[in-house]
Amino acid sequence: MGPRGATALVLLAGGATLPLLALTTRADGTFLIVPIFLLTLAVAAGMGRVGPDVRVVLPLLIGFGAAFAVVSLLTGVLNGLSDEPYSTPAYAALGWGLYTHPVQFVYLQYGTSHVESSYDVYLPLLTFLQVPGLDYRWVSLAAWGGSIYLLRKDPVAAGGFAAPWIPLLAANGQNDFVPLLALTIALVVPLSKGGTWVAEIVALALKQLANIVLVAYHLARREYLRAVAAAAITLAILAPFLWIDAGAVYCHVLVGDSGTSCVGHPWTFFLFKRNYWLYPSWVGVVFHRPLGRVFDGGRRALARGIPRTAPTLGGPGK
Repeated sequence: MGPRGATALVLLAGGATLPLLALTTRADGTFLIVPIFLLTLAVAAGMGRVGPDVRVVLPLLIGFGAAFAVVSLLTGVLNGLSDEPYSTPAYAALGWGLYTHPVQFVYLQYGTSHVESSYDVYLPLLTFLQVPGLDYRWVSLAAWGGSIYLLRKDPVAAGGFAAPWIPLLAANGQNDFVPLLALTIALVVPLSKGGTWVAEIVALALKQLANIVLVAYHLARREYLRAVAAAAITLAILAPFLWIDAGAVYCHVLVGDSGTSCVGHPWTFFLFKRNYWLYPSWVGVVFHRPLGRVFDGGRRALARGIPRTAPTLGGPGK
């Protein structure tokens, strides 16, 4: 396939994620997040094949996604998919009582107004990374834009993360884009050793899925002490709140219950939850080079029937 054909397929695959995302709002359509994820990887792979057209395709893809996101935010079209733009900034009012007191807020979801009382279920820094008085949806969208800017020198990563469903979720105020920006700074941007540590500590204080990504990253690179350090830093971040009420931290941060029952969610909640798929999408497009080598090597080894030692992951550009 030539560059022009790849260009057309990239744009079609990216555009197809929008109607599929709309269908995930149906009770029988949540599984469609899986083909959305696969289309995201297809967009990223296609960006590697468009050749010189990448100078046109990448801005077009980013511009279309950003424009649709802004329209959604301003008009409400395909918006209101989450309570996070209301709950996330509201938790800041709790101070040291993040996990011991609930906060009440009103939010609009699927065109219906809801009143909710909720405990914070995230790590403590996330709620404080906001602009007071500014709709949190703009914060999420700006965080997505920041990640795109930092990934701009890698068309495959930037193009994949610009698949239109992703900025649309940002326009819905999903709070995952702040930790994803922190992960991008920590693992993609070339920093000094001290700068890398600071960036990782910030990423470890935001949302639990980012911590899983960081620990998995270090384990894949066989940096076992760094993986242990990441877990220890997470524990240190939670230490003051564990001292205040260890049970509350367990119920809300580890179990993830925003109420008082301390009951976890069924596995299907995690399997098809839209915003959780942002993390494997980010990993897949950012680490496309080392992951590609791992899969290619594994395929060749299986073809030969020869056991092989798992390779070290390496960095995004390695």
